[in-house]
Amino acid sequence: KTYALDELFNLLQTYNTAEIIVTLDNNKIDKEWISNYLELNQYHTSFNSSRCKIDYQNELFARVYQINSFLSAIEYLDLERHPYTTEALAILIEFIIEHDELIIAKMNRPIFLGASRYLYLGNNALEQLGVISRDSSELTLLRLIDKTSTAFGKRLLKERLLSPIIDKEILEARYDLAEKLIERSDKYDTHLKNIYDLERISRRLKLQKLHPMELTYISMSLYAIAKLLKDCKQDSIEYDSKLDDKIEEFRKYLIDTFDLNICSKFRIEQIDDNIFRYGVYPNIDTLLQNQKDEIGKLEQVITHIDSIVEAKQIKNSSKSGYADIGYLESEGFSINLTKNRFTMIEKELKESFVTIEDTHHFFKDFHYKRLKNSVKINSKLFEQITQTYESNQVKLVALVKERYIKSLDELDKRFSHLLNEIISFVANIDVAISNAKCAKKMQLTRPIIVEGNGYEAIGLRHPIIEANENSGIYVPNDIYLGEGIKTEHNHITRNASDGNAVNGVLLYGINSSGKSSLMKSIGLSVILAQAGFFVPAVEMKFSMYDKLFTRIVSKDNLYKGLSTFSVEMMELKNIFNRAGTNSLILGDEISQGTETESGLAIVSGAILKLLDIDAHFIFATHLHQLKNIEQLQNIKELIFLHLGVKYDESSDRLIYNRELQLGMGSSLYGLEFAKSLHMDEFFLKNAYTIRESIIGNKSELKTLKQKKRSRYNKNLYLTKCALCDEVVEDIHHIIPQKMANSSGKIGTMDKNHKYNLIPLCKRHHNMVHEGKIQITGFVMTDEGVKLHYSEQ
Repeated sequence: KTYALDELFNLLQTYNTAEIIVTLDNNKIDKEWISNYLELNQYHTSFNSSRCKIDYQNELFARVYQINSFLSAIEYLDLERHPYTTEALAILIEFIIEHDELIIAKMNRPIFLGASRYLYLGNNALEQLGVISRDSSELTLLRLIDKTSTAFGKRLLKERLLSPIIDKEILEARYDLAEKLIERSDKYDTHLKNIYDLERISRRLKLQKLHPMELTYISMSLYAIAKLLKDCKQDSIEYDSKLDDKIEEFRKYLIDTFDLNICSKFRIEQIDDNIFRYGVYPNIDTLLQNQKDEIGKLEQVITHIDSIVEAKQIKNSSKSGYADIGYLESEGFSINLTKNRFTMIEKELKESFVTIEDTHHFFKDFHYKRLKNSVKINSKLFEQITQTYESNQVKLVALVKERYIKSLDELDKRFSHLLNEIISFVANIDVAISNAKCAKKMQLTRPIIVEGNGYEAIGLRHPIIEANENSGIYVPNDIYLGEGIKTEHNHITRNASDGNAVNGVLLYGINSSGKSSLMKSIGLSVILAQAGFFVPAVEMKFSMYDKLFTRIVSKDNLYKGLSTFSVEMMELKNIFNRAGTNSLILGDEISQGTETESGLAIVSGAILKLLDIDAHFIFATHLHQLKNIEQLQNIKELIFLHLGVKYDESSDRLIYNRELQLGMGSSLYGLEFAKSLHMDEFFLKNAYTIRESIIGNKSELKTLKQKKRSRYNKNLYLTKCALCDEVVEDIHHIIPQKMANSSGKIGTMDKNHKYNLIPLCKRHHNMVHEGKIQITGFVMTDEGVKLHYSEQ
């Protein structure tokens, strides 16, 4: 029932959807339920009840797609096996025609996405994993890895990340290109930043809405792309060898056809001058010459006036051009002269005449209008010139606009295919450069696609949490799922399974220990790898998954109007209906919405179901009683792990080491975590008594007393010495700077990471270097990140 809607929900998130038309022709379908399920309140939504008959669909498609074939339009578009898709497309086109028919002009043929080619992302996985978010202020994976320089490159990166694939050949090609560009990204960046949004320009060209100024954008972009191709050739990046000549032909056509300097001044509705090169359109050239001839008559008058002024001036004066042409739309052309000069030559001027086209024009018959500082001269000659000029100008503008529209059509016919080829190539390079930048900056590695049915990550990190320095230095973990992957690493997952296949992991740990973060890091690494990007791990091997499902607490807004338990059961049902051998399921606190007994039964049943279909899964849970479920005992493919936490008596704190360890771990740290949240004292006292053990917990509240920041890291405020209350004089690197590589990295960590820096007073800094104080680093506790050190 919901499979198609889940697919649609993912598509709405992948593409920048603004408006949706929903057709309901069945009284059994609840309009409100559909709206809630798809969360349509965030879009402009129209509900439609009329259907489109097949004859009408054929007629509509034939007209819109300009189809002339012995096949029906539906057959021509390969839609005959998809009746609902075909009807939905017809309804959409009909809706667009009602609002703006130009939008569908020269529309490309519909493209089938093909579900078998893509990784299916179930249960709103993109949002639950933090790949995207509706909160514009939230750091998401998409925002984190987007280092593109072009608008269409940005769109391609988003499309790839939100639509991971299961095509090994394409993925390897994406990895290869990014790997080749890791040390070369800077020089490509320079060219990419000079390329305009050709994808948008191409569409505007098809709609004949392209502004003349955008022709200059195309020309500048082609110049930058020509340079980019030159670098590609030097770096042995393959592309169609004919592309260089095609781009040069395109640029030459633009330069030979248009005066790009004049084009740069105009939007299409503002054209009031010739934008074409001389000789392109002779009839336009003729009109322009007529315009010049009319202006030439005015210039003859000015030359005559200037000659009289010069005769009255001192002989050695080099001044020339004493009069000038003026024009007002309400008055037409005139000639202007300063009042002083006019007074000086008035007698001689009115006694003279000028001959234009064998006709004498006497200045005594001209009209002289005295203004404050100048004199404006008019005549019947000027009126005739104005009338002819304005008539020619109307003809010129109309003809230029007419020829411009025809030129756009010619451009589209000759070069639209080339534009698409360029857009595809440049976007691919841009995304690869972005991938390469991230690999270098964030210490990402190329994933390795292997045969078999498994997943292994060594030193896996959560990229979003790691990017947030306030979370501390991220602790990587190793994880293994499935079988058939040859590994050289003897990590905790392999130890827990005794070398057997690992289909399921039950992950334990108290709140804030990092269970959800670890699960999300696995999901994010799979999405990154299957979108063609590098991953936050020392090494990652995987056989491609075809389905990824998530059930993560705090992101259960998919089914509005349902209880938490209803949401969980609906999502579990979807998983059971769709998961298979190549599926990965990530579940956080499944069945938390019901009582313990039912929860145990539900989780146990889910585990057995997923093991039966040979899917891979990781469930984070607090249900320690699962080890006592008879059906789950002695299952070799199921392992129990926990994220380490211990109580440190000396500091009276919980210490999180965030590393995977064998077994379920202790179940007795919940109250310590509750106390760290400053819960009600009466409640805590009774809770401790009931548990029959009391563990102290003294929270330390810190305030920032000043805003001085470290020169190494602006996020580190120098309030006081980390070991006493004295003034900060030095900054100590826990892991010395000399251990960093040329990129400033120590392993995967930046040498100036906030939690590799310790503000110290001079006395304590000297003690550190003298070996009297040993600083081991920061650890996560129930009170946050704390510094661990010892005095000798």
